[in-house]
Amino acid sequence: MGAELEGVEARAAADPLAAGGLLERIVAWAGQVVGTPNGYICLIEADSGEMVLRVGTGAYADFVGLRMLKGEGLSGRVWETGDPLAIPDYSRWEGRVPQMATDAFRAVLGVPLVSGGEVSGVIGLSFSEPGREFSEDQVQQVSRFAEVASIALDNARLYAAAQQELVERQKAERRFRTLVEQLPVMVYSEEFEVGGSRMWVNPQVSMFGSSPEDSSTKNFWKTRLHPDDRDRVLAEEARCEQTGEPFRMEYRTVHSDGHVMWIRDECVLVRDEAGQPLYWQGVVVDLTDVRRALELEREAAQRLRALDQMKNTFLDAVSHELRTPLAAIVGIGLTLEHKADNLADADRSDLYTRLVANARKLDRLLNDLLDLDRLTHGIVAPKRRPTDVAALAARIADDWGLLNGRRPQVVAQPLTVSLDPAKVERIIENLLANAARHTPQDTPVWVRVEQPPGGDGVLLAVEDAGAGIPADVRDSVFEPFRQGPGAPTHAPGVGIGLTLVARFAELHGGRAWVEERQGGGSSFRVLIPDAPQEG
Repeated sequence: MGAELEGVEARAAADPLAAGGLLERIVAWAGQVVGTPNGYICLIEADSGEMVLRVGTGAYADFVGLRMLKGEGLSGRVWETGDPLAIPDYSRWEGRVPQMATDAFRAVLGVPLVSGGEVSGVIGLSFSEPGREFSEDQVQQVSRFAEVASIALDNARLYAAAQQELVERQKAERRFRTLVEQLPVMVYSEEFEVGGSRMWVNPQVSMFGSSPEDSSTKNFWKTRLHPDDRDRVLAEEARCEQTGEPFRMEYRTVHSDGHVMWIRDECVLVRDEAGQPLYWQGVVVDLTDVRRALELEREAAQRLRALDQMKNTFLDAVSHELRTPLAAIVGIGLTLEHKADNLADADRSDLYTRLVANARKLDRLLNDLLDLDRLTHGIVAPKRRPTDVAALAARIADDWGLLNGRRPQVVAQPLTVSLDPAKVERIIENLLANAARHTPQDTPVWVRVEQPPGGDGVLLAVEDAGAGIPADVRDSVFEPFRQGPGAPTHAPGVGIGLTLVARFAELHGGRAWVEERQGGGSSFRVLIPDAPQEG
């Protein structure tokens, strides 16, 4: 137990991001977007009050471990101001760090990582080629990666805190177990006689609600056996009486007040010099609290495994979903950069269309991640205004159909409701995306808008004629990073789309659920109550 606890403590004390490598990937992705291999991430150490370069790629790889103070160099300035900072030529900048005074760094950019409203680090990129500078659009793109890195840091620290909590719990349970082992135990001695005899016990028999006088009655202890354990205990006693082997059992006994106790009963047969049996001598230890502690330990381990699995699912899904559009964007960009003049107009147009589509996919994923974080921290409020929900749903369905080549049928009543149109747009888009991921291309899909029976507001529904969702998992599909059992291979995604649907519905004071569609398939429904327009 001690070695296992020390191992957990060591893992809790280690860098929570070291194993996942997510920061390295974020730096690489940011560099790919702006077109440079040179990137880094610095993190602030709370204990030392210094900023340390933790991750470096390209020209920064040799500077990992470099320490800076607040206000020192580019990263120190970003730490001090809390704002992005772009320098056209670092080699000529008077504020450069002496260790980095090299022509390898021309235009440089630093963007703060923010956690809890405070700067926790800096992500930076640089160009080695003279004359290149960072555009405002590139600054905004890197700022989005900074937000993702900040979320990753927060999540990793939460995971590390959960591990530390387990360490503390295991320490407490170890102390408790030691305390139980040091408590006085019931000691007894029983003369050898087949079928049992009178027993002598020490005063600690009171832990079972009995007195020494009670226990002196022949076979008194057998009257306290739990009915479910009685036969096996008496059978083992009879066997040991016949063989003279030690008696060692854990079983339940009933306290005088009626509650059940688990005990460990061990005794050995003491013989005289001639080998004749004299008496049984043993101890009884109360295991009730130990059993409860072990159950708590198992529950804690299960929660930790679930948290670790969720973390792995999140990292795998996000890395895949980010890498796919990024790879497409980089590939198309390189094709246009080197071969644009040799391409036919139709081919160029197709490449531009695909470039925009992948950029939108990437932007949507980043927005989903940021929105989930903001909703979790309660920093989002609906911006309600009177909205024609039927017209909004029809427009979203048309746009979605053009992009996906799969036009849903819209069944909508004219209905004006005070709601946040941007959030409701995301609700419908995510429900349509979910239907597309989990059903074949030729499966019919419907978007319905109607007034809820007997109330104000609007009832939205996105339905499909697919395989449907089993009743026992309909609630769990709205949990983060869940895609439901048996998700098909053509169903990629991070697993937060339906979570955002439910959270946006709750943000309006409504709710989201799924039920079986009449005729087969799934019917995802969102109820949004009406509310006065915000002033």
